[in-house]
This record gives sequence, structure tokens and C-alpha cells, in this order.
Amino acid sequence: MPSVITLGETSVVFVARDLGRMRYCRDFTIRPGGAEATVAVGVSRLGFDAAWMSALGDDEPGHYLRSLIAGEGVDVSRVAMVRDQQTAIFLRERLPGGDARHFYYRKGSAFSHFEPSMLDEEFIASARFLHLTGITPALSDSCDATCWRALEVARAHGTKVTFDPNVRLSLWSREEARQRLQRYLTAADYVFPGMEDMRMMFGAIDRSEALKIMIDLGCRRFALKDGKQDVLVHEDGLTVSLPVHHVEHPADLMGAGDAFAAGCLAGLLRGLPLTEAARVGNAVAEFAIQLPGNIESMPTWSEVERLMAGAEDWKR
Repeated sequence: MPSVITLGETSVVFVARDLGRMRYCRDFTIRPGGAEATVAVGVSRLGFDAAWMSALGDDEPGHYLRSLIAGEGVDVSRVAMVRDQQTAIFLRERLPGGDARHFYYRKGSAFSHFEPSMLDEEFIASARFLHLTGITPALSDSCDATCWRALEVARAHGTKVTFDPNVRLSLWSREEARQRLQRYLTAADYVFPGMEDMRMMFGAIDRSEALKIMIDLGCRRFALKDGKQDVLVHEDGLTVSLPVHHVEHPADLMGAGDAFAAGCLAGLLRGLPLTEAARVGNAVAEFAIQLPGNIESMPTWSEVERLMAGAEDWKR
């Protein structure tokens, strides 16, 4: 049985090869794009069994995604291939410094129709961790109900729940995001919010205000990310600041938060406290943003160990 199970939609992403406005780009490459599948691949690359639960259209984009993620060693046995429903897609406009802008076409996708009855509850109960994100509840009411039911099943059977808010205001309003996601923030065992997520939910707040909001909500263990700033880790009533190594010329920032989550999960699976697990998360994210792609850039455990040890990277 897998150590980690993730639940969520993965899309086919058409990524512009050139920097700048997409309207002038004539050349695109196809890549996978989905936070939950990315985390599953990251966990697998770091040496643990991982599974991804989802639904895809029974179409060429869907088969491309399922085959690619299975090829990374992730269990896709609970990925439904749905006839007469499409696989979601989005377009990615590349901006300087590894940043990007996204244009989503996922309304009415196969996964947006996912319902609680489609969950394999015994499978969820068998895992050590269930990883969820705030993207899934934003896709539809049935997806929100499914996500919450998965969390309930996990908690009832002792499976720990990790949650990344991953707020997408292109999918719902600030008010709706704040109202619906707060219950996930308080119910999860570990939460990995970014300051961007917190500001999208709670307005123009600083880090100390974000920290207070999380504590007041009752979040006991969380790692608050803030780009190039230190990660604030709160556990057992104590808050620790972890430095982030600055990458001067990142190749691709897509999936940096998912890389952090995968690293944290690998650390927790190795029995580390959250503070030390977050150090692993920082290292995984640091490695990942130096390479293009989200799934493609995930490191192995030996690569993470070398990075954390400051070892030179001999190439011959």
C-alpha cells in the first residue's frame, strides 16, 4: 500500500517555448500540470510509494497523463478514465525569472464531476499520509464534497492529512476561497500555506499577521512559505525561522510549492519533526526550480542529500 496518496486534477499544459506575450508565440511544448500528481511523483522520486487518485477523460490527453505519471512509479490504479468527458487543459505564458501566467480551460472536465462515492475509502485508510490542495474544492461542489470526505476517512483511520491551500482566484472568489478553505486549514494535521495564499484569502497582511491567523484558526503544525524569505515553521507551540537558499536565476518556478510539499512529506515519512522535514522541503524546492518543468525537475533522495550537505556536483 502507498505511503502517500494524493487526490486532484492533472491537466495537459501547453507551455510557450518563448518568453513574453503568448499572442506572439507560435511554438508550444506539452507537459503535465497538476499539483497533486506532481507531489506524488516527487514523493516517489524521493524513495516512497505514492498513489494519485483522479479522473481523466478517455481521450488522448488523458492517456498521455496517465501513462506519464505511471511511468514515474506512481500508482494510478484509482485514476478513472471517463468516456465522453474531456481532460482539462491550460496554457502557460512564460515570463522572465522563471515566472508564468496561466489560462485555464478546465470547466466541465472529467475530474470536475468527481463525487465522494467514487473514492476508494479502504485505499485511503491504508496510507500513512493523504495530501490535499485547495485547488480541488474550487473545481466544483462535488469536488469539494469529495475532498472533505477523503479528509474525514483519513482522520477516522489514523491517516495523517497534509494540506496546501494553493489558492486559485481564477477558479473562485476571495470570499468563497476563504470561507471554504478555512475548515481544511484547521482539520489537516500539517498545512503548507504560502504568503500569496494567505493574502489572497485574508487581504493585505504581513507575515506576523499571517502567523497569528494560522495560530488563531487552531493550526498546530504548519510551514509558512514566502518566496525568497525564510520559511516560518510552527510546531508544538514554537515558531522557527528556516533560511531559504537564494537561486539567482531560476529556470522555472512552476511547482515550487509542490516540490516543498513533497520534500516535507519525505521528511515526515522518515520520522523527522516538521522543522527538519521543512528543511528537506526547502532543499527539494531549491533543486526543482533550477530545472524546467514541475514533474521533470523533481530530485532523487541522493541528490537532495548532496545539496543539503553542500557537496560538489562532480560530472565525471
